[in-house]
Amino acid sequence: MTLRRTIVAVAGTTVLSAAVLHAPATAWAEDVVTYEVVSDSVGMATIEYQDTIGRISVDAVALPWRIDAAVSAVRAAPPQGSQVRADWRPSAAPNRWVSVRIIYRGKVICQNTLDVGDAACYGITPRIT
Repeated sequence: MTLRRTIVAVAGTTVLSAAVLHAPATAWAEDVVTYEVVSDSVGMATIEYQDTIGRISVDAVALPWRIDAAVSAVRAAPPQGSQVRADWRPSAAPNRWVSVRIIYRGKVICQNTLDVGDAACYGITPRIT
């Protein structure tokens, strides 16, 4: 190998090493969201929500219900993203409304209000109904 090729090879290695050393680290940051399930006409529901551990299910929860939960990515798709679901089908009836909400940094980023027995909100799909 000539001296010129050796210098080019060493310079290429140095540039590659510098690029690797200066690459931004990728890590899961945790954010806290507030999940809420509320109703004026339904007294209890089964609730599922996402936190950093995974999907949590709680049966026969008295409404209104609220919890602060750490999530990996507030506005990401499931399973890492924030999500909350309420199921009150045994007592569903017209005009028996339930609202599920995701609140992030004091702002409602998703709210879904239904009377069909099942409502869900996902951080990736901001909507207010």
